[in-house]
Amino acid sequence: MRQFTKHITVTDLLQVKRLHLELVCGKRYLQRNISSANINRPGLALCGHMEHFLPDAIQLFGKAEYGFCVKTKPVLLQAAIINMLAEGQVPCMIMIESLNPPPALRKACLQAEVPLLTTSLSLADFSAELRRFLDEQLAPVTHVHGVLLNVSGIGVLIRGEAGIGKSECALELIKRGHILIADDVVEVQKRWGRYLVGSCPEMLKHYMEVRGLGILDIDLLFGVGATLDETNIEMEVVLVPPAKNIDRLGVDQKTTKILDVDIPSLTLPVTSGRNLAVLIEVAARNQQLKARGILTAQQFSKKVMNRVKRNKRNHAEEA
Repeated sequence: MRQFTKHITVTDLLQVKRLHLELVCGKRYLQRNISSANINRPGLALCGHMEHFLPDAIQLFGKAEYGFCVKTKPVLLQAAIINMLAEGQVPCMIMIESLNPPPALRKACLQAEVPLLTTSLSLADFSAELRRFLDEQLAPVTHVHGVLLNVSGIGVLIRGEAGIGKSECALELIKRGHILIADDVVEVQKRWGRYLVGSCPEMLKHYMEVRGLGILDIDLLFGVGATLDETNIEMEVVLVPPAKNIDRLGVDQKTTKILDVDIPSLTLPVTSGRNLAVLIEVAARNQQLKARGILTAQQFSKKVMNRVKRNKRNHAEEA
C-alpha cells in the first residue's frame, strides 16, 4: 500500500464558505501550500520563545495575540513577526472575529510574503471548522484492493485474492439491504489520527464488476439508498481458500494495520455451500458486541476452563 501526501493552497482555503475568510493583504502569495493539518497560536513566538513554534502550520491570532500586537511598539512587533515567519514555510496568518490587524503586522506579512486573512467567526468556532476541513483535506491517504460496505452500521472491508468471490459476496449483502461504498479500489483516509474512513474514487462510484455479469450500476439496480459516499472502516474480512488452521473459537482477536491504525481482522474460508454474506452479516453484529465489551468466545472459553477445574477438584476430593 502506497501512502499519498496531499496539500492545498491558501486560495483553496479562502474558497471554503463555512470558514468566512477574507483577504487582508498578500494576494500575490495565495498559492502558498498548506500541507500540515496543525494550527498554531503564536503567542510565545511573538515574545521570542521559538522552542515549540510550528513553522509549517497556519498561524491563528486570537484576542490574546491581538492584544499583544496592539500594545507592542510597531518596530518591535514587525521585527518579532519577521523573525517568527523566517523559521519555516508558514502558509498564512489568520485574525479571528474580523479584528483589524495593526499596520506593523501587515508590513511584516508582506515582507515575509505570507498572506494575512481574517474571519468573522469566534476563535472556538473557527478552530473547530478549520481543523475539520484540514483533516478532511490533508489526512494521509492510501488505496487498498477490496470491497467496502456498511453492514448493519459497521464498515466492513472485504479482501482476498482475485477471483475468490468478493464482489459476488458484496452483491448478496447489497441484496439483503446493506450498503456499498466501493468495489475493487477503496480509498482510505486516516482522520483525527486514529479513525479510518473509506470512500470510492470518483470514476468508480456506485459501480461494481461481477464476473459473468460485467459492470453493474448499483444505484440503478437497487436504488440510491444502496450506496454511500464513505463510511468508517471498523473491521476487515479476508476471504481465503479452504484451510485446516482456521481458528474455530475466535478467542484470539487478530488485527490488520492500515495507515498505522489497527482494525479487527477476521478470516473466512470459502467453501462450497457456505453463505458468506450471512456469515459477514453475523460477523458485523458480533463486532458490535465486542465494541461494547461482550466477548462471547472468551466468555465461553472461561466457562469451559472453570468446568474443567471444577471436575478436577471433584475428582481429587473423591480420591
